[in-house]
Parts: sequence; C-alpha cells; structure tokens
Amino acid sequence: MSILLTDDPRRDAVVLWLAAHGVPAIADAAETVVRMVKATRGFRPDALGLLEAAQDAVAQRTSVGPLTRACGLADIGQDFALEPLARAVSAVDALIRHLDFAEGQGHETMLPLPYRSVSYYVSAEPAGCWALNLALVARGVVPCVTGIIPRTAFRLDLEDTERAVALIDQCGNETSAAFRNLERMEASLGHGRDGLASLSRNARAADTWALIVAFGPTTRTQIARALCLSRAGADIQAHALAAAGLVRLEVGGRLTPTLLHTSLRPPDLLDQGPLSAAAADLDLPLAEIDRSS
Repeated sequence: MSILLTDDPRRDAVVLWLAAHGVPAIADAAETVVRMVKATRGFRPDALGLLEAAQDAVAQRTSVGPLTRACGLADIGQDFALEPLARAVSAVDALIRHLDFAEGQGHETMLPLPYRSVSYYVSAEPAGCWALNLALVARGVVPCVTGIIPRTAFRLDLEDTERAVALIDQCGNETSAAFRNLERMEASLGHGRDGLASLSRNARAADTWALIVAFGPTTRTQIARALCLSRAGADIQAHALAAAGLVRLEVGGRLTPTLLHTSLRPPDLLDQGPLSAAAADLDLPLAEIDRSS
C-alpha cells in the first residue's frame, strides 16, 4: 500500500516527526507528504521519549562497545564509508542498557484446537528499535537506506557475535533493496520523461510523475496539495500521465502507476517481510487442522 493511501495511523506520526526533526532533504520530503495527506496525528509522549533517547545516542558517539567490536568497527580510522554504520552500531551499544530498547525473548504458548492443542512461538512485543531506525533516517546517517538495525541487535539473551551477524545481514539486505529501488525509480523517471516529451511541455506533468515514482499511488486531490494546483490543474496533469500510459485513472481520483512503469517495491510474499511472523503462527494450526480432518 502506498504511504499516501494507507490507513495505518502511524503514517501521520512518522511524517510529522520527520518534517520537524529531519535534515533538510528528509524534512522537505516529509513535509510534502504531510501536506498531501493533511497529517495531524503525532506521536504519543512515550514514543517521543524513545525518539529523544535515540537521537541523543546517534548524536553522541559513545566509547566503543561490545557490538561495535563484534562488527569489526572498533578501529576504522578515517574510513568515511564505514563511519555512518559505526555511528549506528555505537548507538545500539548505548541504548541496549535502556530498558525501553532491550528486546525480550518471546515465549511458547498453546493454541487449542478441537481435538488437541499445538505449541507455537509468540514473538516479544517490539521495544525501541524502531525509534533508532527513525532517528537514523531523520539525521541522514545512512542515506537512502532504512531499517538497518534489526530488533535482534537489542537481544540481551544472545552473544555479541550473534547480534553482530544479524545486524550485518540486515544492513546488507536493506542496502541491496534500497539500491534496487533506486534503480527502479531511475528507470521509471526515464520512462516518464520519454512518455511526456511528445505529449506535453508542461513541467507540472513531470513533477506529478516524480511524486508518484517517489511515493506510489496517489489521488488528484493529493497532487493538487503537493504542487499547489487547482482541482482542474491536477486533472490536467492526471490525464497527461494517463495519455502517456504512465498511470491508470481509477475511481475516486486515484492515480496508479501502470505495471510496466511502476517503481514500487514488489509486494512481500507472505513468507517474507513484515507478515512472516503472522504467517508462521498461522501455518502451524492450519497444518494441524489439515492432519486432523
């Protein structure tokens, strides 16, 4: 789901906070989203406390800690390529002593079924790892890459080497995903330039396409807010993109990129991404029901 069309209540809080605390490039992008969706619901005080602690940890490089050593970042000298990662890992070393950031272990529980019960694993409630990742985005510590710190890095029940492996794997995966996404965005912007060149000289159509490439499916109302256009002006840009084959015009004024040119990250399979834990919890009881029937 596009960030502009999602019903997730956390969306408003994230973009409002980034608009207020991000470095200029991040703040400008977040402010655009705030304007497009008319975001009003900010973070609650407890979440703001986590974000403040995370910002302090990122800003104040602490002494070398166990995770920094385990990741091989204890002595990087003048290696500017590794400096952002070293700062992020150093923040984990500082925050893991914070009770609101340390991660629990989860637990086993029983799921009652008609003829028997099955045991399955329930993950611990997420702690403050999300706040550190958001603070890293706001400060532009690792440009274009989000979510580089996994919750596993804050697990107190794991060895430092295990936490380091999980963090390095996460960094590699997220960096690769970000690079692929940038490649898709560049290709989509190129398609847009080619498609619009013969149909319109209106720069606003190109601006509209850039917004869709950046943020995904949107509405004409949101385009009007972002570009300070009238309703008629937004309609003109929408029809220009549709005529170029870049978007489909759908009910409710929605503009959806066509499959050929879409720059959106492919949807996660159910056994990957954020739904993986829920899918795993469901698979066990469903398999048990199949065997019982």
